[in-house]
Amino acid sequence: MIIRDNVGARRAKWALPAWGLGAIVAVYILAVLNRGLWSELAHALEASRGTPGFWGLSVAVCCRLVGNLVLTLALVTWPRVGKALLAILILVSAASAYYTETFGVHLNEEIIQSIFETTRAEAAALITWAFVGWFLAFGVLPAVLVLLVPVRFMPGWRGLGWRGAVILAAAALLVVPPLLTGRNYVYFERNHRGMYDVYNPYAALSGTFHYLQKDVFRKKKAVTPIGTDATLAPGAAMAARKRVVVLVVGETARAENQSLQGYGRDTNPEMKRANAIYFSDAWSCGTATTVSVPCMFSNMTREKFDKPVAKAHWNALDVLQHAGVDVYWRDNDEGCKDVCARVPNDDLTDAKIATLCDASGCLDEVLLGDLADRIAKMRSPALVVLHIKGSHGPAYFQRYPAEFNVFKPGCDTAEVQTCTYAQTVASYDNTILYTDHILGRVVDTLKADPEVDSAMMYLSDHGESLGENDVYLHGADWATGPSQQKHIPMLMWLSPGWVRDSGVRLDCMARRRTQPASQDNLFHTLLGFFDTSSEVYKPELDLLAGCKG
Repeated sequence: MIIRDNVGARRAKWALPAWGLGAIVAVYILAVLNRGLWSELAHALEASRGTPGFWGLSVAVCCRLVGNLVLTLALVTWPRVGKALLAILILVSAASAYYTETFGVHLNEEIIQSIFETTRAEAAALITWAFVGWFLAFGVLPAVLVLLVPVRFMPGWRGLGWRGAVILAAAALLVVPPLLTGRNYVYFERNHRGMYDVYNPYAALSGTFHYLQKDVFRKKKAVTPIGTDATLAPGAAMAARKRVVVLVVGETARAENQSLQGYGRDTNPEMKRANAIYFSDAWSCGTATTVSVPCMFSNMTREKFDKPVAKAHWNALDVLQHAGVDVYWRDNDEGCKDVCARVPNDDLTDAKIATLCDASGCLDEVLLGDLADRIAKMRSPALVVLHIKGSHGPAYFQRYPAEFNVFKPGCDTAEVQTCTYAQTVASYDNTILYTDHILGRVVDTLKADPEVDSAMMYLSDHGESLGENDVYLHGADWATGPSQQKHIPMLMWLSPGWVRDSGVRLDCMARRRTQPASQDNLFHTLLGFFDTSSEVYKPELDLLAGCKG
């Protein structure tokens, strides 16, 4: 690995050889900034202990990880720019290491996309004093030392020869040991791909590359309409009574902490009072907003979901608007992820309302101020989508006003890892209680006009880890992630007029609520709310269809 400082004849005799600096950086990144990787690797290998070829497999995996980093450093350490690139790799590795080691976050493609697309307020919540201290000590200081240390390099073809030798050696580490261990390595790699999501700087670089490739630099395709045959049944389109549905899309709420799910704390008093229909076995499409929100409005199921394909096609809002529903989206979270791009929408994330907003963002009540007036002005039938901030972490204490600080003592910092588990859960439960209050206000708004057939549906985009097994936040791989990040609250409230005019049998819904449900149901349930007829509508995925008539 060769780095060149342009100091000419004045090069100090004691300058560090370029390959020596590269080796020091490699050892530092592997030993100090990848402790989470080695911990996860040890846990993964433990399952294979005692099997034939265990030690060979262990050596092969370690060789591949070391070879990956050595190859990366060899490819970036060119004269003039090499030290700067090494410094950048240290900074990226240090930032990644803090979040992977502190919160147990896996830097997969969805998390990288969330980082690029998050709001300033939410990003600021993650920049804590603990992070700043870590980043200065383990990122900035080593990076500055790399920039300051004088180095010498081999001239001309000799230097290129050494670089080629290092690259070949790294390639051999990547290829030869796995080949020698055969299918043992193939099986291990297939079952433990998650370890690369905590491998620094590989995880951040790989995730960023794939995000840029798929979401930024990918050629934008014309959006393809689906459900162009969608029509409203005569009873819905020409009903004498106005029909309104409010869909509340939650953020980071998990089923485990809902009293309607059986949780010990009374976190859902308003929805209990409203006799909401709570679906106790509901699951998300992903563990990050960037996946779940586009997925839930798509007509694709979780198993077949593909983000680029979804973005290139109409979603439920487009189909309903085409059929004649008056659709409106109002946001207080990370944006609609292109779901609302073709319908009227309003983003209040950066609203300036003194009683509801500050530097950390706005409380979710900002969405409700003129909700009644908005609904009154919409033609029938109408769909209003409210995208709330809900329980977005790690600064849970900023998600609710003082009067909802009911469960104490809480965790009044974004550095949740410094709080006890009980404190973190208490603050999180307060966010669930506040969300229940928001839902209660929506129901009260709808009930205020008994001449309107109204309904409300709520579901969260994904769940949250609060420190169980030292894992915080969300974004884990869906297949292997904890249930807390995938098991979500989902509920529905129907006005008496809606029940009467739509023919929904509440006794049937009482049985349906304990059966499996997921975000796969949303597309078809929304169409079912408005009795929409279309080839893209699947009644077997409509939560209401089996209980009508």
